[in-house]
Amino acid sequence: MISLNRVLNLSDLEVYRVFKDENILSYAIIEDTKQPFTEEDKKIEPLCYMDEEDINEILNVFRIYLINDEPLKKEDSVMLREFFSEFVNTNSLTNFIIQEYVQKDVYDDDNNVQAYQKMLDFVGSSYKIKLIKEKNWLYLSQD
Repeated sequence: MISLNRVLNLSDLEVYRVFKDENILSYAIIEDTKQPFTEEDKKIEPLCYMDEEDINEILNVFRIYLINDEPLKKEDSVMLREFFSEFVNTNSLTNFIIQEYVQKDVYDDDNNVQAYQKMLDFVGSSYKIKLIKEKNWLYLSQD
C-alpha cells in the first residue's frame, strides 16, 4: 500500500513524498508549465509519432517528475505513473509528461524548500520556488 505526504503546495507546483510499506519510495513533483510542448518534448515517445498539428494544439503541459535514489522497479514505476497521471486534468488543450530520474543523494537532503529546488534543478526545470513566508505553512497552499 502506498501513502502520500504532500510537502509543498503552490499554485504551479506540488511536491509529494511517496511511501510504500512505510518506506520512502519516491519523490513526485507536479509542475504546471503553463506552456505548450517544447521541441525537445516532441522528440519523446509517443509524441515523436504524433501529428505535428495535434501536438501544437496542446496549450499547457504538466510535468510529473518521479525522483529516486535508484531506478524504480517496473511494478513501482507503472503504479506511480498510473497514480499520478490522475492528478492532472487533461483535455484537447492540455497534456502531461511523466519522467523518472535517479538522483543518488535525493534522500540525504533535509525535507525543505532548498531540497525541492535542488530536485527541480536536477531534472532541468526552470521553475524557481520563491521565498515562502513562515505563516504560509499554516495554510493548505503555501503561496
